[in-house]
Amino acid sequence: MTSPNEASAQHPAPTPDGTFELVTFLFTDIEGSTEKWDQAPQRMAQAVARHDALLREAVEAHRGRVIKTTGDGIYAAFANAADSVAAVIAIQLSLGDPDATAGVPIAVRCGLHRGEAEQRDNDYFGNTINRTARVMSAAHGGQVLVSQAVVDAVRDRPPAVVGFRDLGTVRLKGLATPEHVYQVLHPRLRQDFPALRSLEATPNNLPQQITSFIGRKRELAEAEALLASTRLLTLLGMGGLGKTRLALRIGADALDDFQDGVWFVDLAPIRDPSLVPVETAKALGLREEPGAPLVETLGNHLKSRKLLLILDNCEHLIDASANLANALLRVAPDFRILATSREALHVPGEQVYPVLPLPLPDRSDGVEALSHSPAVQLFVERAQTHKPSFALNEREAPAVAELVARLEGIPLAIELAAARVRTLSVTDINARLKDRYKLLTGGGRVLLERQQTLRALVDWSYDLLPENDQLLLARLSAFAGGFDLAAAEVVCGTEPLAPEDIVDLLVSLVDKSLVMPEEGESGTRYRMLETIRDYARIKLIERGELEKLSSRHCDYYFVMAKAGNRGLQGPEQAEWIPRLESDHDNMRAAIAYALGGTGDPIIAVKMEVALMGFRILRGYATEGRANVRALLASPTIQASDIAHAHTLYVGANLADSQSDDWEAERMLETCLALRRGIGNEAEIAATLSTLAAVRLRLGDAVRARQGEEEALAIFRRLDHRIEESIVLLHLGEICAHTGNDEDARRFFEQSLAIARDVKYQETESDCERMLGQLSLEQADLPAARRRFERALEVCEAAGDRRGAAAARWWLAKVDIAAGDADAARRRLGEAIRSFESFQMSAEMIGSLEDQARLAHVLGVPEEAARLHSAAAAARERLVLPRAPRADQRWRADVGAIRTALGDAAFDAAWAEGREWELKDVVARTLEPTFLSALAA
Repeated sequence: MTSPNEASAQHPAPTPDGTFELVTFLFTDIEGSTEKWDQAPQRMAQAVARHDALLREAVEAHRGRVIKTTGDGIYAAFANAADSVAAVIAIQLSLGDPDATAGVPIAVRCGLHRGEAEQRDNDYFGNTINRTARVMSAAHGGQVLVSQAVVDAVRDRPPAVVGFRDLGTVRLKGLATPEHVYQVLHPRLRQDFPALRSLEATPNNLPQQITSFIGRKRELAEAEALLASTRLLTLLGMGGLGKTRLALRIGADALDDFQDGVWFVDLAPIRDPSLVPVETAKALGLREEPGAPLVETLGNHLKSRKLLLILDNCEHLIDASANLANALLRVAPDFRILATSREALHVPGEQVYPVLPLPLPDRSDGVEALSHSPAVQLFVERAQTHKPSFALNEREAPAVAELVARLEGIPLAIELAAARVRTLSVTDINARLKDRYKLLTGGGRVLLERQQTLRALVDWSYDLLPENDQLLLARLSAFAGGFDLAAAEVVCGTEPLAPEDIVDLLVSLVDKSLVMPEEGESGTRYRMLETIRDYARIKLIERGELEKLSSRHCDYYFVMAKAGNRGLQGPEQAEWIPRLESDHDNMRAAIAYALGGTGDPIIAVKMEVALMGFRILRGYATEGRANVRALLASPTIQASDIAHAHTLYVGANLADSQSDDWEAERMLETCLALRRGIGNEAEIAATLSTLAAVRLRLGDAVRARQGEEEALAIFRRLDHRIEESIVLLHLGEICAHTGNDEDARRFFEQSLAIARDVKYQETESDCERMLGQLSLEQADLPAARRRFERALEVCEAAGDRRGAAAARWWLAKVDIAAGDADAARRRLGEAIRSFESFQMSAEMIGSLEDQARLAHVLGVPEEAARLHSAAAAARERLVLPRAPRADQRWRADVGAIRTALGDAAFDAAWAEGREWELKDVVARTLEPTFLSALAA
């Protein structure tokens, strides 16, 4: 069973210190040992003693060596990977009988990983050991996990009757890169286990780190200790020192300490201070509430949560960051903030932790001493990514020591220099630095010196670029928050560059670590560190190209916004949402340019028109409304009835999305007057239809119908069939609202016929759903189910996830009426998750009311009363009234619950539910224990 490359080494025998070996490591741990120790310490002591003996016997019987015991587990090493797999199977089989461990059942989790490690003092050191421990920590008691390296080592000749189940790639706490793991299978061992304990088990949005975390062990330990005792910790230092990377590592290590998650907010692309709360809310999955400042909404969300927020790159938004931190810390006692900045936030209670350059080795150190220097380790590892054959040896050691000393241990500077080893020797890099890179002296100017050192390095790196690389780097500074290749080709591909030149130039900048690629939902994107982007922008200004590039950038994203608007209205919606989200910062920058005095505010109006649906869908209505107010105050917009009307129309739709119906009605009435004066019939009809929908929500069904009928006549005269189908749908909704089901059905059927003919799937699915609602009103459950299933089918074919969620919600209503509680629970859970994701408040609250109805049906009236109360409070706060029929049903449901409980118990449950926050209620209904309680 020995593979050819392992035949010569059956035992991991001790070797001279400093030797690197290829070894398979095993880590084990007893699951739930703390509880067992508390319950029966004497029996547990006997059990652990026998456990230790069994494990040592199994390891040594399979030619392994126990390096040490680790609490309630062991750490062992094997020369042969197949031996390690056989050993863990023997371990699990021997522990299967509780009599073997003094009658105490013991479940041991095991992890195996193979790689190089340094042997020193009869022990091993290196990343391989850390990774083995993390693989083990992802397992459950009785489970054996192995890494890809172990599977590869035994793939040709695995131990007898052993198999491997591919569990995929998981992110593990404390590791920069993910690990592909497998479960070891054996006929006599348990095979079914819960999901792995991966990094995703705790809620978080921490970005995946694609390079290893080197050095900073002392800083990491000290900062983590400070974070445990302070509520605001600011990592302070100049750019390029790795503050962000350190913060992300602290956040990953702290996941177990914050049950409500660790959330990362990158402020680097933001220029508008008012967007700091917006970006924070976005990271936390919150949306603004009508009539409530966003900071208040954040505070209400956080006040009962144990959560860590990482605010990264605060320095250019220092006042806004400080104000937000101060406001949130005052109301949320278990909430903590980890900030990175070039200056302190000066918030009460703030603890500042300076992040300094990496410690430097002595220039006379040999290879052994240099290999332990974090600065040297960083340079060597990053150099090897550009030139795999690079190694720290006796010949290179003096030059590497000199280089990291000249770079003063600044991580960014070291990484930039490492990118040059592909074309230059370390000696050549040092030679160039001697002329270009001057070190300053004077203890009082240390920070300034380091800033100038970094600038000198960036200057040097920039000066080494060919002319076209320099030009592209400067032009790329026009982008905010990242970009893709197509955008770079259009925006930057102007004389003397051509669009077809951009890809090779961009690859060149990536190779030199000046631009970083990132994989996202919409494909490969690129970004620059903010330090580099700021520098490149200065170069763009010096070249006199800032205005030209800003204009091209604005034009490009205007075209993208228009394309996205079309995409969101059809079957490509699911593709366009992540594309627009990825470039939201660029959209912001384009609008800011158009509004900034040198641009054209008319373009800003057109972009807001194009982005209207996206803003409503993704919860950016407040931001859009702020832009609308700025546009309405612009003399250019006021002088143009067309632009003025467009701006009012967008503002009204955004207001309507936040249930500000009175504001929406006022703006639409002014917009309609302007558009009647202009005489564009299509725009008049669109305004009439939107105004009618608002009036219906305000209770004026008569004028709503009048507006829709006028709009219908116009669209029919213009032969605008898509718009005609939409108005017919709205007319059906008006009839259904007033209880005229016969006319409602007629309008829905007419709209459906047109939608199918023109293949407009959004209206087709809406019509199917509305017809299903009419059937449900008549208690025709089979017909209702057919309609809702067809609506779901259409939405899924079109990629319309919002419509699909609505269809599942209505199918759940049918399930409740049919008495199928299991299907109802499943569909309601799916719908609520989608509504929460898409920030569809009205639908989410309606689904919670159905959860309450289901709770009552299943005999849990107290829970039903609490859920109904919480949903009612949310409706009041968000100003979301029910339709007349829905209100009648709701009152009947609540009355029945009161009767079942009695007044006193009902009032107590109702009062309790009023105190719940909407997000907490949603989380409560999605908990497995909640669903189990209903099932019982």
